[in-house]
Amino acid sequence: MLTKTVKINKVYKPLLYNKSRHLILYGGAGSGKSVFVAQKICKRFLSEDNHKFLVLRNSATSIKDSVFEELKNTLSDWGQLYRVQINKAEHRITLDNGNQIICKGLDDQEKIKSIHGITGMWIEEATEIKEDAFDQLNLRIRGEKDNYVQYILSFNPVSEDHWLKRRFIETNNQDVTFVHTTYHDNHFLDDEYKRVLEEYKETNSLYYQVYCLGDWGVVDT
Repeated sequence: MLTKTVKINKVYKPLLYNKSRHLILYGGAGSGKSVFVAQKICKRFLSEDNHKFLVLRNSATSIKDSVFEELKNTLSDWGQLYRVQINKAEHRITLDNGNQIICKGLDDQEKIKSIHGITGMWIEEATEIKEDAFDQLNLRIRGEKDNYVQYILSFNPVSEDHWLKRRFIETNNQDVTFVHTTYHDNHFLDDEYKRVLEEYKETNSLYYQVYCLGDWGVVDT
């Protein structure tokens, strides 16, 4: 049982119980996407059995200060660190019931291939990976599981030509849920960061479009 009140942005609350195979969260910076995904994974990690979540970014060097830290912060905020063992070297979190969260970079393919029994996956900054790499990951979770299987992809929409837009946003697939958010949806964001985003309207129109409005960017030619 959680010992502290859990603060979740209103726009994301219904997604705590979403069971689509592919859950796509995209939009602007500061919208709370990554914080929410960490919250959802930690909720399932703490309340369901027989889990091994794989959390990925394109590069292993970005793991320590991003998704791994976000997951640890969530467990700390919820007063649950006493229930887990944290392996900083392997970026692995193990719960007292045996559940695991493993954070890896896609540039460490051999170690990823050695991880068996994956039950859920989060790909952060998904625009950094190629479609072929995702296709391989999409085949990793197979067989009957005790709980629903979900791939969560979170990203800023940096290019309107990106494969993610074609495959998940412009789709009629009933097993895909996508949600677009901006900093306006994050009720816990500080005013200074909001000003930083809004200043891009005058200084960098592409950044304003992508990171402030959360709209798809345009590839320079």
